[in-house]
Order: sequence, then structure tokens, then C-alpha cells
Amino acid sequence: MQKLKFLIPLALFIGAFFVACHEDDSFGDGTLADVTFVGRIISESGAGIEGALVKAGEESTLTDKNGAFRLKSVSLSAMHAMLTVSADGYFEMSRPYIVEDEALQTTTIQLLAKSYAGAVGASAGGVVDVQGGPKLTFPANAFVDDNGNAFNGQVYVSARYLDPSDDQLGLFLPGDMTAENNNDEEVFLATYGMVAVEISTGGGQKLRIAPGKEVELRMPILPSQSATAPAEIPLWYYDLEEGHWKEEGSALRVGNEYVGTVQHFSFWNCDAPFPLTQLHGQVFLENDNQPLANALIRITMLSTGASSFGQTDGKGHFGGCIPKDEALKLEVLVPESCGGQVYFTQNIGPFTGVTTIPDIIIPASSQIPLLKVSGSLRNCTGQPVDNGYVKIELGNPASTYYMFANAIGEFSYTAVRCSSINQTGNVTGYDLNNLLESNPVSISVPPDVVNLGNITVCNALSEYVRYTLDGGAQVVKVDPIGGLEVLTTQISTQDSSLVSINFTFQNSGQVGTFNLGSMFVNQLFASDLGTLSTTVSDYGNIGSPIIGTFGGNFKDGLGANHTISGDYRVIREW
Repeated sequence: MQKLKFLIPLALFIGAFFVACHEDDSFGDGTLADVTFVGRIISESGAGIEGALVKAGEESTLTDKNGAFRLKSVSLSAMHAMLTVSADGYFEMSRPYIVEDEALQTTTIQLLAKSYAGAVGASAGGVVDVQGGPKLTFPANAFVDDNGNAFNGQVYVSARYLDPSDDQLGLFLPGDMTAENNNDEEVFLATYGMVAVEISTGGGQKLRIAPGKEVELRMPILPSQSATAPAEIPLWYYDLEEGHWKEEGSALRVGNEYVGTVQHFSFWNCDAPFPLTQLHGQVFLENDNQPLANALIRITMLSTGASSFGQTDGKGHFGGCIPKDEALKLEVLVPESCGGQVYFTQNIGPFTGVTTIPDIIIPASSQIPLLKVSGSLRNCTGQPVDNGYVKIELGNPASTYYMFANAIGEFSYTAVRCSSINQTGNVTGYDLNNLLESNPVSISVPPDVVNLGNITVCNALSEYVRYTLDGGAQVVKVDPIGGLEVLTTQISTQDSSLVSINFTFQNSGQVGTFNLGSMFVNQLFASDLGTLSTTVSDYGNIGSPIIGTFGGNFKDGLGANHTISGDYRVIREW
């Protein structure tokens, strides 16, 4: 079940999340549950991130061109099921969930791009101002590489400020705002601001702060927080592997800033701790046989008017942390794109301990336009697609729905439509294992109950470049471009992602093996082309494919060694 962010108004200085939480210091302890994670990894623009690496336990996969992923079922702590996401050019993310046994856990995670904040000379140190207000002051001779050797060159700083007043904070904040204090107690955090920081060389190699050195961190206090901001506040850093925040040091209030020192980098947080408990429930439409997946839940603290937001999982479940001993209002809404209309409201609480509220059943009404879609994904031989999903694009401009099939290819979902007017659209099925897609299937609503039958997912991607760099996860890029000009062939993914590739080789349209003339991959430029070559098996005219394999060893601009292998099928455009 995807959990809910709990963001208290800044005038009251508390920001937290209604997500996975644990009482009595139970990080990762207790009952195991088998869970299948599915969902999307998106950028700050809302677009899917292709090639993001998603991990849970021993299972991992890469997102497809829509940013969609599905992991195999894995046994994890039911109270702290960890999902980790990484992609080149973005800060790494992890998040724990409370999960039901045999649950299909849907989630959407937004990654933060690593924004360049500034650079300092290692021997002199210096000040870097982070957009949004934080400030980092580096002392002289404060940097070492991963082997502990002193680094003396230019140090590049990537940093992002996380504004506590951002109502989208729940999409991109790491963890679940539960924390371990210096007394090994589990607490819930109240945020005054966060910053993510990474330091590296010009070639992208990560650096660390040298032992015994400290970096001064200044965090702005927003005007709405000023009246309640304490004179001293604990500092917390995010432990990516353990999936929670840990207390380390403190910061003093100096005017409208908190000032403290840190000895390493991660996400850092100025927060006040407070007690927590858990709330669980389930939402249905019309009857208790029809769970409402991906519904928005809003929980409001009646004493303050503060609200939190989140979504139900595939079976309509929600659950996570709430503040103890507070009267609350719970509301069920359609997606925000539908205008945020409330379809259910109920006052609940206060709660002093873990509570499961009675099932919420939203009665049938003409005011709630529904879309009930079912069908089955089949491969080329008519067998079930065991790792697939469908994308429904409905209306103009299109509302997009992602529906994941079960292990035998079947899907059946009820979604709340944004409009009751007649709409047309398309449904496309995807096979994540074999990188196949179906022909688009046209639909129109009403009727609002649509049985799509069997959708054959059998079309190979017409164009792609596929590669593995330095033994890492395989990357598949779709819609590349390629062509021949002045005896030089160029193959390029030509996108804005930091996971991309561009290479050239001398060729006048023949098959055979050729040395590469240039290579740029994942922000690495091959200054020494080493053994890089390509073998072309088919070279068509304009409008036909160029097909081949490539690979070898090369050195980047800093002299580091790399290996790459891959293949391509690119329609010749010039």
C-alpha cells in the first residue's frame, strides 16, 4: 500500500508523513510478507524516467520507456519493506512501506535531479550557496576520495533544498520521516527544512569529507516557521540502506537560520521529534468486493487544519503513521487532476495506539464517473504475459492510467474518471520481460464497463539501442536516430536523459566490423577509444534499419577504464 504524506502547516512547525512507521523501535523487525512492487519512477516534470534501477530485497529491474516497473515477489519485513531507486543524474532514493502479505504494492516515486550548486578548490575550501537558501562552508584541505586519499583538485557540489512548504514533498522525500534518536528510540520528525548534497570530481567520481573536518551548514527558517522555531534543533541524516533518519548533532538558531556542522553528506534535515502511532483502513466503491485502487486520501488534524495526502494500494488499503492523541478528519478524493472533489468524509480519532478503522464503502452515485476495465495480456503464442501492464490514454487532453496485470496476465481495475462526458482513447499492452508492446486498441466510454479481452503483446520495438556499461544493469533506449554522412555513421539516443549513448564509425553503408571513431555514454567521453568496435550485420537505405553489435574497452577523460557491450536496431534517417 502506498502511504500518505503528513505535512503540518509551517506555522505549527511540524512536517511528517503518513507512511510506513513502527512503534517500539521496530525498524525491520517482526513478520515477513511476500510483496510485489509495481509502479512508476518519474522526473520532476512528471515524465517517466527510463532506465532507473529499482531494487527490493534480492530483486531488481529497470524501468521501461514509460518509467514503469514490476519486481518479482520478494519476502520482506511487513513493517519495513524497502524499495530503493537510482538513476544517473538523480539523487538516490529509498523508501520503506508497511505491506500486506501477497500484496501488489503500487507506488509512484519522483527522483530529484542533481543540480549543480557550485565548486570550490580543495586546497582553499569555500562557500557554496544552494538555491532556496541553504549555505555550505567548506574548510581547506577537507576532501578525500573513496580510498581515503587526499584530493587536491576542483570539487563540484550538487545540492537540492527540500522546502517544507512544498505540497508535493511526499513524492520525492526519502524515507518515511520516522527516525532513530541518540537514545535508540523511534520517533516521528517535524521538519524545518532539508538539503541533499553530493560532492564529486569533474569526472564524476564521488568524494568524501576528510576525517576530522567539518562543513558548516546553514538552513533557512521560513517566515511561517519563525514564531515557533526553537533555539536549538537536532540534525538528522538519511541512512539510505536502513531506510530511516538518524540523529547526529544539532543546529543553533542564528537569526533566521539554523547553523550546525556535518562530517559527511546525504540528505540532512533540521527536525523536532514527536510521538507516533499507526492507522490502517481499506476503501471500496459500491460494495466490499470492489476495492478502490489509487484513490487519494486526505487526513486533516482538526485542531490545526493541517492536511496530508496519499494513495490506496491495489486492494484499496492504506496505512501508516499519524500523530497520537489528535482528532482527525478522513476524506476520500478522486485524483487531483479531477479537481479534488471529496466523495467521502468522516471524523476519526483521537488514537493512542495502532488502529484499523472499519471499511470505507463509497456508495454508487452518478456523481462518481467510473471506468471499469478488464482484460488479459497474451504473448505471440497466446500464453499469458507474466510481467506486464497496460497504459490507457483517455480523452483530449489525455488522462493516463497505468494498470498492472497479475502473474497470469489478467488485469481488472476500477478507476475514477475525471469526466462523465463521452471520451475516446487507446490502450497499449507491454511485456516488461521481453521488451514487447501491443498494437494500440481503441476504446470509447461510456459504456464505463470495458472488457478488452485478450491483448496480444507481440511487437518488437522497431528501434532501440541496448547496452551494458561496466557490468551494470542493461539499458534499453527506444526511438534512437542514425544515419550516414561523409562516410561516417552516427548512432544516437538523442534524448535529455543522463543515461544515453552516442557513437560514430567510418562506413559507407557496408556490413562488416569497424573501429569506433567516437563514444559518449552516460556522461562519459571516451578520450581513448581502446578496443571499441562495431559489427554491422545489416545496413539499409534511408527508411530501413541499421543493425549491429558493439563493444570493447575505453578510457574516460580522467583515464579511468571502462567496458561496454551492446546492440542496436536503428532506422536510417539520412
